[in-house]
Amino acid sequence: MPAGFYGTMYDGTLSNAPAAIQGPEMDRMARSGVESIRTTFSWPEAQPERNGSIHFGSADALVAQAAMHNMRLLPVVVYTPRWAAANHRPAAPPRRTIDYTRYLRALVKRYGPSGSFWTEHPGLPRKPIREWQIWNEPQRPDYWNVRRGPNGWVRGYGRLLRASYKAIKRQDPRGRVILAGLASASWRFLDYLYRKAGIKGYFDAAAVHPYTRTPEGALEIVRLFRRTMRRAGDRRKRVYVTEITWAAAKGRTRTRRKDRFFVTTDRGMASRVRRSYRLFARHWRSLHVTRVYWYTWATSYKSRGGRYDFFNFSGLVRWNGQSSRGRPALGAYRSSARRYEGCAKTAAGVCTR
Repeated sequence: MPAGFYGTMYDGTLSNAPAAIQGPEMDRMARSGVESIRTTFSWPEAQPERNGSIHFGSADALVAQAAMHNMRLLPVVVYTPRWAAANHRPAAPPRRTIDYTRYLRALVKRYGPSGSFWTEHPGLPRKPIREWQIWNEPQRPDYWNVRRGPNGWVRGYGRLLRASYKAIKRQDPRGRVILAGLASASWRFLDYLYRKAGIKGYFDAAAVHPYTRTPEGALEIVRLFRRTMRRAGDRRKRVYVTEITWAAAKGRTRTRRKDRFFVTTDRGMASRVRRSYRLFARHWRSLHVTRVYWYTWATSYKSRGGRYDFFNFSGLVRWNGQSSRGRPALGAYRSSARRYEGCAKTAAGVCTR
């Protein structure tokens, strides 16, 4: 298996918890086979004021923990501070790409191969960030609200991607630019981006979120996605599954009819973890899938009555704000990783190759 194949999303309140809490949680992740972490680097949190300094506090803590546990970090750089937004509604993209790329360059200067973070922390294992995901699910209006027709997000995101690629490569020529994860009819949206937004040559790996009823269906979505890449001449580029999940929310919260394919029981969620990783492990060479990130590591397992409430039941562990407890799906994830990962574990449970 390729190094980093077993991944998970790391978000919510746990990702901002103190180091005394995050350290033991990272220990558990490492023991469970997690090699890669996908997390949000929030631009509004880092730079809330125009021309203000960039605050790296929460990102510094997470980068340090990932380095200590030998885990790859994939930041998804998303959301726009109010001062830089195209409009003042939620989910606005940046009005000017240059504001976003300045933040990107600051991140690479901080955490890249020559980053100031590593100079300031000589006692840490040097694990520079070499991959950056540009936005998340821009095809959805709750991530990119400038539409101008049914596919109006396409050209706007294309401009942002091209500018981001140039900015990152100037700062770190070997840095890798990851396309935003595309969901729903992802292969069609990818085709739109190729044909209407000129993205070919401006990313190093494509990303897909194959949300569907079964793991077998998820594999078929990735096949369609890969077919689109081949037709566009990107046969050799990697595919990252940057989100995949089913939620153990059945009987625990109300779910809209159109979202019920996400919902299962604890036992059903564990089965889908096992089956999805087995399928992608068996087909990673033919589809060139080199990362699969479960969404997500930790959730509350409490209903709050929200629109997407079922995601609160998708964590491999249950997090109550002070401690975590593994769910049945964690056992399935761990056993799958032990079967396919092909790495040696240190006494601390860290995966080494």
